[in-house]
Amino acid sequence: MDMSQAENDSPVVKIHDASDPRIKEFQGLRDKELRRLRELPDGDMAGVFIAEGDLVIERALAAGYKLRSVLVDGKRNQPLPDSLKTVKVFAASDEVLEEIAGYHSYRGALGCFYRKKTESCEELLADKSLKTFVVVEGINNPTNMGVIIRCAAGLSVDAILLSPDSIDPLSRRCCRVSMGTGFAIPYAWMDEVGQGLEQAKNASIEVLALTPSVDAADISTFRCSRDQRVAVMLGAEGPGLTQLALQAASQQIRIPMSSDTDSLNVGNAAAIALYCLRQARDA
Repeated sequence: MDMSQAENDSPVVKIHDASDPRIKEFQGLRDKELRRLRELPDGDMAGVFIAEGDLVIERALAAGYKLRSVLVDGKRNQPLPDSLKTVKVFAASDEVLEEIAGYHSYRGALGCFYRKKTESCEELLADKSLKTFVVVEGINNPTNMGVIIRCAAGLSVDAILLSPDSIDPLSRRCCRVSMGTGFAIPYAWMDEVGQGLEQAKNASIEVLALTPSVDAADISTFRCSRDQRVAVMLGAEGPGLTQLALQAASQQIRIPMSSDTDSLNVGNAAAIALYCLRQARDA
């Protein structure tokens, strides 16, 4: 099916105005406050998230998320995937897409999905089949979070725990940066970091705090069995983990640096730490 034929022989709806109420769920993507409304427990835009690009949309569908509607470039000439043909599809001009998404020219698709019920921290910790966790504290940069999620998906992480001040892992940029690879990883919000870490340790999880401190143990020396439950804890770019988190950890670990560089970007550090953890299990 060609988008140029869509108006006559498909359910695609043409959109010529960015304020058209029929695409309300896609409006305000450039506005932080309007984006926040999608995360509230009630309201007419609550319970949805936006996935950008055909591949990310396909991965959300594969992970069991239910698609609500799709917004595509009106000039799109590639066929719509079969998975999109059962939902409402809107086609918009460059001007509308730029106003909504912030791009001068957009060639992909935006999918609006219903969120799933998020599991509680207690539920994830009680699941003994989950062996490897990532704990994030204060990470509110969507690019960093997206990289961490992609690393988690590629390096055998079973679940993610988030501090209350971390960014939504289903935010549009997080999903785009992670390429949707983390949709199948369960995640939960901790009510409070200290309490969440205490619950993790009570569930026989060894919590490793990643820090550049020279007093921390070299990560390459860490060893664990295949069945041991372990969490790698990551802090925000710049300030790192809080003293509360560092003191609550079972052990502090570091990636040795050379020259006068004191640390890596948190996304890069996550990749190295999670790889080392997987190697420690294999050893």
